[in-house]
Amino acid sequence: MVFTEERKEDKIKGLKEDRKIVYLIGDSSCTGYREAVKKELAGEAEVVYPEENGRCSQYVLLMLRTWSGLCDPQKVAVIQFNAGHWDISHWNDEPISLTSVEEYCKNIVRIADSLKHFYPNAKIVFATTMPMNPNGQNSVNFRYTHEIERYNEAVKKTLAGKIPVNDLFAEAKDFPAEKFLDYCHLTDEANAEIGKQGAAYLRKLL
Repeated sequence: MVFTEERKEDKIKGLKEDRKIVYLIGDSSCTGYREAVKKELAGEAEVVYPEENGRCSQYVLLMLRTWSGLCDPQKVAVIQFNAGHWDISHWNDEPISLTSVEEYCKNIVRIADSLKHFYPNAKIVFATTMPMNPNGQNSVNFRYTHEIERYNEAVKKTLAGKIPVNDLFAEAKDFPAEKFLDYCHLTDEANAEIGKQGAAYLRKLL
């Protein structure tokens, strides 16, 4: 019997041995733009990612060992990770976020340190949390753009001098409501824009 905490994902088949690997980890925001990153980097790098939603920073920490089975960790050149929307959300209508800003910053550093442990040759990048739909629509587990900004600014200060930050919030902060599918998820067109920016940023690190 293999218990959940001991399980590793099966390696992705068909990865070209002569190409560097870009690894993307994140929540549904990442799920939205990761295919665009893969398309932009086609022929330059293999882009891999866990199929599941990375959810909150605590969940990412729990799953890093499991996800390390997706490819040869020694061949991973760049990793971009994010977590934030779930951490900042007010679950079950609570007045406080799931994760305090102080604990969030600690978790992000712990994730970065663990990634350096599992992928010793990789450059680690953190991606900031993108804003909510400017039309005011919200989720049942609500959060607000001003909260997202506060968490982003805190984590950027925490990571200064440790790892680079890809500021996707800055990239998306002026997106109109028409570029959102709902309260925080982007349209295919908007995800293509984010993916193009992300690929350009990651390409410089390959």
